[in-house]
Amino acid sequence: MRLKDLGERALLAKLAPLGYPEAAPLPPGDDAGGVWADGVAWLLKTDGFLYRDVALRGMGPFEVGFRGVAATASDLLVKMGRPLGFTLGLFLPEDLEEGFVLELVRGAAEAAKRLGAFLLGGDTNRGVEVALTVSGYALAEAPLPRKALPGDLLYLAGDRWGRTGAAIRAHYEGRSLEGFPKIREAAFYPLPRLELLALSGLLRGSLDSSDGLAETLWQLADLGVGVEVEALPLYPDVLAFAGSEEAALELVLYGGEEFEGVLVVPQEGAAAVEARAKAKGLPLFRAGRVVAGKGVYLRGAPLPRKGYAHF
Repeated sequence: MRLKDLGERALLAKLAPLGYPEAAPLPPGDDAGGVWADGVAWLLKTDGFLYRDVALRGMGPFEVGFRGVAATASDLLVKMGRPLGFTLGLFLPEDLEEGFVLELVRGAAEAAKRLGAFLLGGDTNRGVEVALTVSGYALAEAPLPRKALPGDLLYLAGDRWGRTGAAIRAHYEGRSLEGFPKIREAAFYPLPRLELLALSGLLRGSLDSSDGLAETLWQLADLGVGVEVEALPLYPDVLAFAGSEEAALELVLYGGEEFEGVLVVPQEGAAAVEARAKAKGLPLFRAGRVVAGKGVYLRGAPLPRKGYAHF
């Protein structure tokens, strides 16, 4: 079967178990993989992309390098892994200017620095266009898999919901982000939340959201549960950009590139999670609950499954 007919998610389901260790800290196909060493989980995540696919209007190589490390780190952090270092794989046309490459790596180094981590080298290759792979390494004492039970509550961490979607929409529609500084910041410098680590031991499960919130919620439902979305964050700048509540909801659900966490919380632990998040300055929004059944519903209506996929 050709990949365009199979689809990315189905392909990943076939690839993930191949060579994966038994009794690993996280199951195959989770946001990151890992192995146990002396009772501690060492986690690894690799992400790759073409420069032209992620460079929004106004972005330069610094921002794209920053985004690369951020995307990888987000997967590690939602698994309760503290990032320690990153490596870069660069594919570069031979006529590319040196300054471009230096800025690309400086952006990656800046994101790593803000996460308390380092760049640990990597590899350079000649390519027909600029492309990157970013690998991140993390330690996790209690790695957190994707898990949910009926009765659990659903929270959205962070404040980029809808904002990154607005920036992507602005890029493709040729719109300016002047007057929308938080939208620009969310898309250009999407630093993942180290504060998530303060919630270790309080959560049932968690997922990174980067292909769109709706798709992430459907991945949660794929665990064999139903997801009831009762409310979504609608920030004033997203509403102003979108022009209507309906259009703003579309950006929140299907925007993508949030690099934020979707958290599953046992009902009896909700107060502790909210208090810990508030103490650490982590934005948290209660969005709904996990129920028996299957599928994803927004205020009782089925939520269409769509989101970013490579093929």
